[in-house]
Order: sequence, then C-alpha cells, then structure tokens
Amino acid sequence: MEDFGASLKEGLGTLGSMSVKGFDRAKQFSQEKMGSAVKTEYDQDYMALSGRVESTRTWINSTSNAARNFLQPNVGARLEDMFNEKVTGKGSAIDKRQSYSEILGATMKQGGIEIGDSTQAGQSLLEVGTTFEKIGMLEREYLSDVYSKFFKPFSNHLQVEWGTITTEKRRLDLARLDLDAAKSKVRGARTPEAMQQNEQKAVHVPAYLQTQVRECQAAYDRQYEQT
Repeated sequence: MEDFGASLKEGLGTLGSMSVKGFDRAKQFSQEKMGSAVKTEYDQDYMALSGRVESTRTWINSTSNAARNFLQPNVGARLEDMFNEKVTGKGSAIDKRQSYSEILGATMKQGGIEIGDSTQAGQSLLEVGTTFEKIGMLEREYLSDVYSKFFKPFSNHLQVEWGTITTEKRRLDLARLDLDAAKSKVRGARTPEAMQQNEQKAVHVPAYLQTQVRECQAAYDRQYEQT
C-alpha cells in the first residue's frame, strides 16, 4: 500500500494535481480507499510474481545490511561510511581506517616501549603487539577486498535493478488508475439518474469517453506486459 501511495504521489506531481488526469487519479484512488469504486484486479500470476519479488528484495536487503555490519561493526563508523558514499562522494574509509587488531597491537607496542624492552613484560608486549599489528593489516586487507569485490558491486546492482522494478510497478499502478478512472466516467454516464434525465432506456456514452477507455486500456496492457 505504501508503494501504491508513492505511485499516486508520483503520478500527481507538483503541478499534476491541478490537471484533469491528476484529479481523476486522486478521485479514483480516494474512492477505492473508501470502497465506493470498482478496481481492476491484477491476475494471480502477476500477484504471485510480485510477492516473490518483494520476498526476494526483503531477504537481499537483509543480506546487504548484514554484510555491511560484518564489514564495519562500529555503528558510528558505519554511518560515516554511508554518509560519505551517498552524500560527499568520498566513498568508504574501510581500507584506511585502522582495525581493532591494529589498534591493540599499536597500544601494546607503545606499552612495551614505555616499560622497556629489557624487561620480560616490555619485550612480550612488543612481540605480541607486532603480531597483532600484522594480523590487523591482513584483516583490513581482507575486509577491503570483501567490500570492493562483493559488497560494492552487489549494492550497486541492487540499486539499479530494484530502481527499475519499482519504477515499472509504479507506472503500472498509474496506468491502472487511469483505466479505472476512465471506466468510472463511462459507468457514470449510464447511471439511472442520467437515463432519467435523457428520458431514454439507454444513455449514449460520448465518443471521447469511449476513446479514452480504449487508449487507457491499451496503455495499461502495454505497461502490464513490460512490467
């Protein structure tokens, strides 16, 4: 329903809400919400496919988030990377930021120097600290490879693919709204009140309404196939 609401908002636009089509869409959408309008239902195959797409997106997004958490467990650093990727364009600092092992190793080495390498404690701190620094450098290299060779391409692919899917679904929602709005106008011309006003048993539907329905039906069919 949130996606459908976004579709309506996109369809109306800033100035579109003042247009005839924008008004018709808003009217049709409102009447559907109140249960007073007939709505074209998508077939079961489309709904099943749409459900699988949504499920796939949910789990892929979860995997992407879990991968980002694995690459950078620190929330503050993770938010900083996301900000630099999306806003400043600097990109992630995962290959520049010291790992926890490196920080631990540097601290141990500094302690060993202060204590003195002539003592057993100082010598042990220096040796173990050097080992942790090497481990940290390998860890940072590994995380950098995971980020550049898996997470970044994976994330970029998702943005492109899901952006395309979302756009096509919204276009289909708008085409469906246009079609149902056009059909509602035709039904409105055939109401008992309109028939009484014409004093006829049947009401002639204006040609432009019939043309509008055909055009909307054709546009809906094209978008349905494309989606």
